[in-house]
Amino acid sequence: MFARILTGALLTAAATLALAPTASAQPTPDWNTFYDKTANFVAPFDPGAFGDKGDRAIVLSPYGTGRVIECKGDGHYVAVYCRQFDDQGREHAITQIISAPFRGVYVYNPF
Repeated sequence: MFARILTGALLTAAATLALAPTASAQPTPDWNTFYDKTANFVAPFDPGAFGDKGDRAIVLSPYGTGRVIECKGDGHYVAVYCRQFDDQGREHAITQIISAPFRGVYVYNPF
């Protein structure tokens, strides 16, 4: 009787291990590198800003989302920093002024 229980337990354990999903190694993002995050933002006068795009952060910028908004950081280990470039190619910070629990609001710094 004990041998049957032990055999059943071993077979169950073997089947569980055989069918368990394997770990897939995905590269860890480099939080010190800028990434295009334009899709995470919406200008307040864009269509759907308070409708179907209501989950995106609002950006108050003369360029809206018509120009690339790049961000780096994870907000935990590396502070989040976003930027946008003007017509002359100068970098301007996009600074967050409202955060959780409310919808994020970011403002273009012209200086």
